[in-house]
Amino acid sequence: MALLTVVGLLLAGCTRSVDGEPAAAPPTLDQGPRATVQGGTDTSDDRLAADLVAGAEGFWRDAFPRDFRRPWINIHGYFAVDPNAPHTTLPCVRQTPDLLDQALYCPERDIMAWDRVTLIPRLVNSYGPGAVLVALAHEMGHAVQNRIGIDATTQVIDKEQYPTILLEGMADCFAGSVMRAAVDGRLPKVSLSVAERDRGLRALLSLRDPISLGRVLPDKAHGDGFDRASAFTDGYLNGPNTCAAMSVQNQVFTQRGYTTLEDGLAGGNLPLGDLVQALNADAGAWFGQLVTSRGHLWRAPSLQVDGGRGCAGANAARQGPAAFCPSSNTLSMSATQLRVEHDSIGDYASGAVVVSRYALAALAAVGRPLRGPDAAHTALCLTGAYTRAVFDGKTGFGLSPGDIDEAVDELLDHDFAARDILGVAPAGDLGFDRIQQFRTGVLKGSGGCGL
Repeated sequence: MALLTVVGLLLAGCTRSVDGEPAAAPPTLDQGPRATVQGGTDTSDDRLAADLVAGAEGFWRDAFPRDFRRPWINIHGYFAVDPNAPHTTLPCVRQTPDLLDQALYCPERDIMAWDRVTLIPRLVNSYGPGAVLVALAHEMGHAVQNRIGIDATTQVIDKEQYPTILLEGMADCFAGSVMRAAVDGRLPKVSLSVAERDRGLRALLSLRDPISLGRVLPDKAHGDGFDRASAFTDGYLNGPNTCAAMSVQNQVFTQRGYTTLEDGLAGGNLPLGDLVQALNADAGAWFGQLVTSRGHLWRAPSLQVDGGRGCAGANAARQGPAAFCPSSNTLSMSATQLRVEHDSIGDYASGAVVVSRYALAALAAVGRPLRGPDAAHTALCLTGAYTRAVFDGKTGFGLSPGDIDEAVDELLDHDFAARDILGVAPAGDLGFDRIQQFRTGVLKGSGGCGL
C-alpha cells in the first residue's frame, strides 16, 4: 500500500517493527524512570512534541490506575529523529529513512519515535498543535494496549478477534481521551481549544485508508474516516474504559472497497442531477415510512431546483444549498451551490445536505419543532439514521465506498446540514459536534434521535 506524505505516521509501524514482524512487549517491565525525549529539543516544534508526550503520559499515569486497576509502567524511551541524518540509529527500525514522515510505537523496546524534521513541522503548519497531539497520543495508545494485555502477539494468536482495524480504532479512541484532557486543561504545559481539537480531527481524517478495489481485509485496514472519527469521538466523550472494551462484536466498521471498476473510475460519484433525483425518491420513501410508522400522515415535499414558486424568502436562503419550506411543503435546491459541495468533496457531501432537509420535513409531519438547536440536532441525527439504512441496503438507493466519509468531511467543514428552518445552526457547535450527532443516527438509528 502506498503511503501519503503525511499519513505514514498511522499507516505503518503501529505496534510492530517497521519490517512488519509482530513483536511482543518485553516480558518484564518495572515502573522505571520517566523518559525524556532524545534527539531534538532545540526548535519550537521539538519543544511542542516533548511537552505533548510528557503531558499525554502524565494523563495515563493518573488515568491508567484509576480505569484499569493496575499501575502505569513508564514508557522506556522517546526519540525525535532526523531520518536523513548520517550515522543515526534507532531501535526497531532497520534504517532511519523508514521513519520518514512517520511516528511509531515499538513494542519490542517499549519506545516511541517520530520524524522531527518533516512530520512534526508539517502537522503543525497544516493543522496546528492538536494534530501533533493526535498523532503522538495515537502511538501512545498502542503502548496502553500493551499494558492491558493486547499486544502484537495477541493479534497473531487471535487475529479474528483483534484485527488491525480494531487495534487502530482503539488507539484512535485512546487519543480522543487524551485530547479531552488537553481541551479540559488537565495536561501540564498543554492547553488546546475546541477549534484546535477540530483541526486535530481533520488531521486524523486525512490519515484514513485510501479506497481500494475489492474486499477490505480487516487485518490490514486502519479504517475509513468515519471509523477513525467514531473511535476518536468515543474516547473523547466516554473515556479510556470505552476504548479498552472495543471489540469486533460491538464496533461498526464502514470501510469498504469498490466492488466494480466502473464505480472506482467514477470515484463513487453520481452526477449531481442523478443524485438529486435518486434521493428525492429514496429519502422521500424512507422518511415517509418513518413518519407513518409513528402514526402520522406523510406528504412527500415537492422538489424545486433552481427557482420556481413555493419556497422563497430569507429563511430558505439562509438554510443554504438546500431548503425545506413547510408553508408550501417544498424542498428547494440550488444546483449551483450544491455543485460546490458535490465537486469539492464528493456526491454524498451534497447528498447529506439534501437528506437533512428531508429530515426537517419529517419533523414537520410529526408535529415537532423546526426551530432551535434541538430541531437542528435531531435533523442531523436523522440524516445519520437514513445514511445507515442506505449503507445496510435497506433502501432502494446505494452508497459507494467513501460516501459516508464525504458526509463526515462536509460536517467537519460546513454547518449546512445542521441548520434549522430559519437557517441557524446551533451556537457553539463545531465540526466535532456535528459529526457526533450524525454518528448517533448512524449507530443507533431513528430511535437514537428521539423519533
